[in-house]
Amino acid sequence: MRRHALLALCFVLSLTALAPAGWSDAEAQSLSPIADDTRWTLAAVGDVIMNRRIAPFDHPGDPGFHDLANIIRGVDAAFMNLEQSVFRLQEFTGWPAAENGGNYEVGSPETLRDLVDMGFDLFNNANNHTTDYGVEGMRLTNRLLDEWGLIHSGTGENLGWASRPGYLETPKGRIALIGMASTFTPMSRAGKAGPTVQGRPGLNPLRLSTRHEGSPETMAALRDVARRQGANVSDDPNAPVRVFGATVFPGDEDRAVVSLDDVDRERVLHEVRNATDQADYVVVNSHSHEPGNAFMVPPPWMEEFARQTIDAGANTFIIHGPHQLRAVEIYKGRPIFYSLGDFIFQNETIDPMPSDQRDRYGLPLDRLASEIYDTRFQVDGDGNPTTGFPTESRWYESVVPVATFEGDEVVEIVFHPIELSWKAPRGRRGTPRIAPEELGRKIIEHLAELSRPYGTEIVYENGVGVWRR
Repeated sequence: MRRHALLALCFVLSLTALAPAGWSDAEAQSLSPIADDTRWTLAAVGDVIMNRRIAPFDHPGDPGFHDLANIIRGVDAAFMNLEQSVFRLQEFTGWPAAENGGNYEVGSPETLRDLVDMGFDLFNNANNHTTDYGVEGMRLTNRLLDEWGLIHSGTGENLGWASRPGYLETPKGRIALIGMASTFTPMSRAGKAGPTVQGRPGLNPLRLSTRHEGSPETMAALRDVARRQGANVSDDPNAPVRVFGATVFPGDEDRAVVSLDDVDRERVLHEVRNATDQADYVVVNSHSHEPGNAFMVPPPWMEEFARQTIDAGANTFIIHGPHQLRAVEIYKGRPIFYSLGDFIFQNETIDPMPSDQRDRYGLPLDRLASEIYDTRFQVDGDGNPTTGFPTESRWYESVVPVATFEGDEVVEIVFHPIELSWKAPRGRRGTPRIAPEELGRKIIEHLAELSRPYGTEIVYENGVGVWRR
């Protein structure tokens, strides 16, 4: 659709210009098939970790991939989370960072070309792998995206640039993209530019703080432990206790209360309000693993913040990071995707790997990348991981939602179930295809079950999940 939109618009303008003299503007515009069309479509996917080409699959001989690619090409805008650096490793003059997001994720420029050919034009760059290869790796990735004219957000040369939207111009209107991350390595956080010192390059952060609370019984036990460690502990039952590097406050029950930093919250909401004035539609997204990849329910602070971005003017809020599906909520007529899982998950074929990964698993420097992965995942005789992350099919099953908006509100979402070849050999595992019928139904029913507590009813129809207003 997008590839022909410009030609269609030129055709419409030519019809308007050739309209007979004396026609009103309304009569001239009535010739246009899109003049009164307030509908626009958005496809969204979750995490993309990609270091192998996908172009060879894009032909009718591989219909599962080919049909999926055509679905994405057929929308007005397509969003993804680029969870890696993109540059040619053998030409890289920088070095891997001491901190990384769990693996050193990098792909060649050709992988990005395949993603563009597949139809993606909105890219989030803020995640826990943003600076796996330092600021230089982040800069090279941004430079390549800019050179290709691709719209991205979430990172920049200082906090101001990392926070600002990217803007995609389409025949259906201007779409703003705001990206951020609550899951990130501390050194990747962007900093403000000051009057005398330049800002710090990095990502747009959502900082979190955790308050630990203990029941009266727990607090009494912690006071006893702290005293045995030599600490001077107050007998006041209302006083906090610091033990094992953490401060625990008295409460009614044992719990950890996670709060979003108010400065970061207001900065993002300010950008959303600004983007609402500057664009026709606003897409907000965050890379957020919290409370952890194993959890299928988002934390309360995330639900609250997602709704606040909608209140500030966002048309949709998309979360990626947990590597598995979570619920969908329709809030005030606008969708919140609490996790879209994985879209491309080529997490085991990055080669070569920095020496830090060998150190992590106690391997000598002469060990190859495949031996690092074998140690990390403890693969079975068929090459399938048996321990560690990821070792279950749920990391390789997801959906690609195509949301149809009528103006500011969503009227329909079609969820296309996908599978990433969980049982395929390592060299072919992680590439998406439309899921076969039985698995597709299972994926949609799982998503429907997760979404039902939010009042979102998703039904399985003809191989896809459907929500309608």
